Amino acid sequence: MPLDYHSLLTAFVLSGCGLAITFFVSWLVSRTERFLIAWKLGVSFMALGVLFYSWYAQTMSPVLGAAGYTILLTGLAFVFGAGREFRTGVLPWRSMCIIAVTSSTAMAVPMLAGYNGASIIVLNIAATLILLVTAWDYWRGRAEARLAIALLTALYILTGLSFVPCAIVLLYAGEWRLSQIPSNWAEDLNIVVCLTTLAGIGALSLALNQARLARGHKRDAETDPLTGLLNRRALLSHIADDIEGPAALVIFDADHFKIINDVHGHLAGDEVLRTFGEILKLSSPSQGLAARLGGEEFALLVPGASLVTAALLADVVRTRLAKRQFTGNGGSFNCTVSAGVSCSEDAAADFETLLRDADNALYAAKRNGRDRVAVNSGKIEFLAHTRSVRDDQRSPIDLVRLKTG
Repeated sequence: MPLDYHSLLTAFVLSGCGLAITFFVSWLVSRTERFLIAWKLGVSFMALGVLFYSWYAQTMSPVLGAAGYTILLTGLAFVFGAGREFRTGVLPWRSMCIIAVTSSTAMAVPMLAGYNGASIIVLNIAATLILLVTAWDYWRGRAEARLAIALLTALYILTGLSFVPCAIVLLYAGEWRLSQIPSNWAEDLNIVVCLTTLAGIGALSLALNQARLARGHKRDAETDPLTGLLNRRALLSHIADDIEGPAALVIFDADHFKIINDVHGHLAGDEVLRTFGEILKLSSPSQGLAARLGGEEFALLVPGASLVTAALLADVVRTRLAKRQFTGNGGSFNCTVSAGVSCSEDAAADFETLLRDADNALYAAKRNGRDRVAVNSGKIEFLAHTRSVRDDQRSPIDLVRLKTG
């Protein structure tokens, strides 16, 4: 037995309530995704608005009709806000208020004046525009998940366009005053489309949220919490997955870092590490991978870089840190780093070999006075002699061959 119009309205209300509960539970699990609350409120308002509409259908009270349509349009404004917050992280309260107040006022004035047909036309046009703007907002953020967001955009467009025939039928008939709610093929099509797309939009929104949470957990697992750089495990994973050709590796180690912690305190030491992490990120080329290996040891992997290019880059990083001033329990102080550089000669980088050669070069830099860059290229090891920038004497890197072994 086919469902009648009122049964479809009831199904929409029940589906909306169930979806609102689902979004609320999802928000309880991950309270950082605040757009779920906006979505919950939007669906709740829409379900309540449809419930009021069903009561209006029985009484044809202008006040009840205006109230129901206002609640429905407010729900659509919250759905728009949820889409914007999903993309930008900020709930657009001002835009939401403008949408809700403008559309509700345009609808309520003719409704309360007795022109309920004109009011319903305005409602359908407003719903179409709000849903199309929401679709456009999601489309602008499609880079996050192209297929899922493309499908979500299509569902919003389909839902918005389903309101158009309702307005056209009333406009064509010229029915400005109605003795009962509209009952025609356009209204039936609209409620069926809304009921169908509501489930799809809800499922895709939850899927996008879960995918975002999974990426966030993966990012947290790969990121050093103090500096925001990759951690050692993440660096190894990126090398295994992404690095196919030769590469250069630079290992940095802060000089006398234990003394900094002992004299100036661990907070000052943390500030040094954070600052060095920022310098490393700013100095790294776009294809470079910067990581904190642990403690005061950092790494910079540069795919396709030559030995000299990586050494010059390491010296830029070393110089930038040495010019920074820090303050701790013992007053102001500077911090320097030593660096070891290695480069693969084969078509593909062997990270273990790169790491061993870079470590050997780093030890050479430490043995020869610190605050300098040492370079290891297989059988030949070089040391980069540099003057202290504290004397305001910055000189180009001068590679001097040292004996190995």
